[in-house]
Amino acid sequence: MRRFFKLTILRAHNEIVGYVFAVVGGFYGLLMGFVVFLVWDTMNTAQNNANREGSLARALYRDIRYFPEPARVQPLMNTYLKYVKVVVDTEFREMEQMKEPSQGGHNLFNEVFTQMEQLDAHEPKIEQMFNNLNELATYRSLRQMDASAEIPIEIWVPLLLGALIIMLFAMILDVESIRLHLFVTSLLSAFIGLVIYIILILDHPFTGKIKIEPTQYRVILKMSQPGSQ
Repeated sequence: MRRFFKLTILRAHNEIVGYVFAVVGGFYGLLMGFVVFLVWDTMNTAQNNANREGSLARALYRDIRYFPEPARVQPLMNTYLKYVKVVVDTEFREMEQMKEPSQGGHNLFNEVFTQMEQLDAHEPKIEQMFNNLNELATYRSLRQMDASAEIPIEIWVPLLLGALIIMLFAMILDVESIRLHLFVTSLLSAFIGLVIYIILILDHPFTGKIKIEPTQYRVILKMSQPGSQ
């Protein structure tokens, strides 16, 4: 920036530039704090929904497995385990890659409903399974919505433009030592970059290193193995 501005001009206006820089930086900090809180709350909500879905899926598996008449619910168990495997092997991988959900899991989930409807819904144990399945359907839909939700472009534009404006203000400040100026500006840009990186990884809760995993669904597959309880 010193190639485009004379140092004498920068020094003469350093006080007002610093004041405006502080005001703009304060408002930009509030904006970043708001966005971080927004994505963190979204991440927690997605995690809670996924945990609730996993708990319901495991409860439904136990309802089917320990039904007094195993032969009667065996077709339901077979279909349900196929659905669980598709969730682990296909649906969560598609969400990690931010792809549209395939019809495989949807069709198998509908088949679970079909198998359930062939049982006597007036029996208390069957009624309990129906309740768990209906609630599982609700949280399954919430998981899919959480996977597709993201920060709108209307928020990204001021967030990125604000970062650019902050960096321009930092560069036109008059600091006598150019090395110190470069060091401070680099630290500021690195900090802004780190916060934007946090926003990016939290904005997609089913991707990245801290992604939500199908833990309870994997437990169901382990429980279905011969000799497991």
